[in-house]
Amino acid sequence: MEPLTFDYEDLHVRVDRGVFELFPLRGSDMPHTLRVPLHRLGVLVHYKKPNKPGDLIFGVVGDPNAALYGTDLAAFGYSSTTAARVPRSDEPLFRAYFTEVAALADRRVV
Repeated sequence: MEPLTFDYEDLHVRVDRGVFELFPLRGSDMPHTLRVPLHRLGVLVHYKKPNKPGDLIFGVVGDPNAALYGTDLAAFGYSSTTAARVPRSDEPLFRAYFTEVAALADRRVV
């Protein structure tokens, strides 16, 4: 099976053989790559204010039954620095990609 990839602004993400990888591209504020087994991946677009872009957060969850996408902030055992700012209009792009990822991992999306 070919890796499942997604690009957004200065980020490249890939799922290959049960491992999620996040690669910050040139110009990104994120300082390093992130590699997480799919059964421990958590992803959230966290909106603090209604009309402002949200923070894209990736991390590791302690409970493999936690939602893969739309993860509750309290479920993160470790989270990365903000990977990108996401306007509400772009959130469906992430939801579509991580719905495919969740299906591969037999996990849910909220």
